[in-house]
Amino acid sequence: MSTLDALVQIIANGVKDIQSKSAERGMPYPMPETPPSPEGEKLQSDLAADAAPVIAAAWQLIATLKHPHTYLLELGTLTYLSGSMSAAEAAYVPDVLREAGTKGLHVNEIAAVRNIDAGKLGRILRHLASRHIFEEVVPDVFRNNRISSSMCTGKPVQDMVRSPIDRWDDTNGIAAFVSTQAETQRGNAWLAEHLLDPAMGHSQESNEAPWQRAMHTKLTLFEWMERPEHALEMRKFGISMRASTSSDDSIVTTRGFEWASLPSGNLVIDVGGGVGSLTMSLAKAHKHLRYVVQDRHAVVQEGERLWKATMPGFVENDIVRLQGHDFFAEQPITNADVFVLRCVLHDWPDKYASKILSRLRDAAQPTTKLVVMDAIIDYMCRDSGAVADIPGAAKPQVQEPLLPYADSATGFMYGLDVGVMTIANCQERTLGHFVELLKGAGWKVERVCRFEPPLPQQLVCSPLAPKAVLSTVQHTAHL
Repeated sequence: MSTLDALVQIIANGVKDIQSKSAERGMPYPMPETPPSPEGEKLQSDLAADAAPVIAAAWQLIATLKHPHTYLLELGTLTYLSGSMSAAEAAYVPDVLREAGTKGLHVNEIAAVRNIDAGKLGRILRHLASRHIFEEVVPDVFRNNRISSSMCTGKPVQDMVRSPIDRWDDTNGIAAFVSTQAETQRGNAWLAEHLLDPAMGHSQESNEAPWQRAMHTKLTLFEWMERPEHALEMRKFGISMRASTSSDDSIVTTRGFEWASLPSGNLVIDVGGGVGSLTMSLAKAHKHLRYVVQDRHAVVQEGERLWKATMPGFVENDIVRLQGHDFFAEQPITNADVFVLRCVLHDWPDKYASKILSRLRDAAQPTTKLVVMDAIIDYMCRDSGAVADIPGAAKPQVQEPLLPYADSATGFMYGLDVGVMTIANCQERTLGHFVELLKGAGWKVERVCRFEPPLPQQLVCSPLAPKAVLSTVQHTAHL
């Protein structure tokens, strides 16, 4: 069987299987034109593993059928897609069209909400519609589809106009995440020049990345956001962190680490937890535990405001405490039952990530657990590399001619890996890399809990005995 035949067969059989499983649940698989619904969202989440090989085959089929010149030209312009999404969000287009209803709205009326150029906005929306984000129903009249509706905040547009900084409050974080790309991707245009710079190209410092070159600053992204003039950026960045947990809070709180089995009163420390997006999900489901959310003082101030507005009673009744703390400094809490690092380590190069982990090891009791929630990058070859015999480490591969891991081939993590490189010289990591990094800081990976993207994976760790701790982190080429 030829590669083309194999890809077509994978797509045909996969689609048939998905349709059959959807029918068993009494509903058709949602299309872009299908109105958003909790049932449709859950169906897609539940069938994500079934859909991944089909999506991977579709992408590979496109790459196979396209002329290489055309394929590269199209990929070279994808950066403008992200800019268009950020622009549409900044113009409140998803919520304006939500209020307009199924008939849609002329671009002149959409643009008038934020007093922007209608001709330019129309071209931006047409670009997005070409990728099935929004729908152009007649010339210059656009309406939401299921995909663009996911960017809605649900807030009245009049309220958004009156107070732009509040528009992401109490949302799932998707709109905020889309908007953050306007800031975080600025270094992308400088990536090649930066890598070729003999002075800066090899730097592993967080304030010497392409983003700093683009912004003409020596501040890290987080220091930059803490400036008073960037209050809006600070607000939306914290809320955007919900985008990888709010896709299904019940999965985060009921699968993976055994939160429910922890004894009443156990103390969970969300280290570098931002405004507490993860802890909000955990605290709702597991009220028998106590929580501390630690982050920089400026972030904690924003978190206190957000908790009181969206989850009243938790902070006031001391179920949750927000604490200003620099995770490179000595950890002040030495009686933690669980430390959590959610999407923290990928923000830091190895030498800084190791220091964060070492501070937690120094403060840990023998029974303390560390739960690292982060992406695990797969190799794009079928040799998965040498990884310790850890429960959950092995990941099933899909059939050839597909790339070995369908969810990785279709996901956004490799793009995010390059993205965090441009922001702060940091990275996503392979499992082997994580094991060595954690071992060097005094932690043993006990097991890996796997989740469907975009949810991060979980590495459950325990403290190594002091004699087993490596004095330095050894990195080899296979990491």
